[in-house]
Amino acid sequence: MRRQDVPARCEDPDARAVLNAARSSLVFSPYRPKKVYDLDANGRAVLFQPGRLSADALAILSYPDPQRFAGGDSDFHRLAQRSFVYDDALAVLWLTHDGDLDRARRVLATLAALQRPDGAWGFGFGAGPEDGFYNAAYVRTGTVAWVVYALAHYRVVSRDPQFDGVAERATRWLLAQRAPGDPLLRGGAGRWRDAAHFEPDWRADFVATEHQVDAWFALRAASRAWPELAQRLDLTTTAQQLAIAMRRSLWLPEGRYAQGLGPAGTPDRESALDAAGTWTALWEIAEARPEYAQQMLSWVTRVHGIDVDGWPGLRPYRDAPPETWFVEGSVALPLAYKRLGLMETARQRWQPLVQLACAAGLPLVYAPNWHADFPFTPAAAPTLWLLLAGQEIVEGGAPWLWAER
Repeated sequence: MRRQDVPARCEDPDARAVLNAARSSLVFSPYRPKKVYDLDANGRAVLFQPGRLSADALAILSYPDPQRFAGGDSDFHRLAQRSFVYDDALAVLWLTHDGDLDRARRVLATLAALQRPDGAWGFGFGAGPEDGFYNAAYVRTGTVAWVVYALAHYRVVSRDPQFDGVAERATRWLLAQRAPGDPLLRGGAGRWRDAAHFEPDWRADFVATEHQVDAWFALRAASRAWPELAQRLDLTTTAQQLAIAMRRSLWLPEGRYAQGLGPAGTPDRESALDAAGTWTALWEIAEARPEYAQQMLSWVTRVHGIDVDGWPGLRPYRDAPPETWFVEGSVALPLAYKRLGLMETARQRWQPLVQLACAAGLPLVYAPNWHADFPFTPAAAPTLWLLLAGQEIVEGGAPWLWAER
């Protein structure tokens, strides 16, 4: 951690006070673009026609203060008005659970307008009035699954039916990502070959374990929110088949899940934090298989555990630089321990996150030092995960996020 940028750790920070500060640190922007466009393979603008946009539509700013800490890429400031669809889904979940249904609806209004004709979403978009860029052709299954999950949670809590059609189209898109006879979902489409070259027609034929977990919870939540849709699309059976396929194809003998499968169906044995044992541990707990969750938590603490100048954390990949702390991906660890009934371990794993929030400020930083794809900057996603997990770990609330069975 860069000591010249991050203050010394706080003395005994108050976890509840940190959560309250985290609430007020999230930054939302009105979404009123003058035009919406994507890029083609030659870098030319391609207009995207959004659906009807509510006058009070909102989007969360993913990196609201990108230049707070020195050392980043010189172009990173351009992300100040960027909103990533996954972050908006997390925001809807938090706002809905926190009782702010009006702002949750306003964020969903933006997502509804940006839904592609096939039911999916692009990865991110410019939320400022002068930046209508929407990477609509860069689609990932996990992002779509998180939006379905957020739509389902909002529907159950609010009983507001206005987004039911949006949810059905997105759910059908998820189901369409399965290859014939295979319950596992493919990754999506589009990729950036480098910072200047986008390939909109590239097919993501890989299977990511993370996406399977996302989709399983989305299907379970959709079954609860829309029973009639669940019956028509047989979502319960689909989720069961997906779980069986995950264990058959992705589980590894060392007691963790592979990162995914390549196009040829060969397991990718790289150890990715969420796939190997934080998000998958929450899934196994939901599936009432705590012994598997404990195996995976043991794996990630042993293989991904790091200590950066006395700050314990988890790195995103086994081969990542030893000082790379993936903050967002680490939040699920204490949450999983809490759900296993291991409260003391949960508190021990929770405290460094509270310390980091106190020392570096809020919103919580995406990572506490600069690395490729892991910026040292305040970010919405880890802050929202902090709030979502803190509701259980600090405030004693009942499990709800990814607690479906």
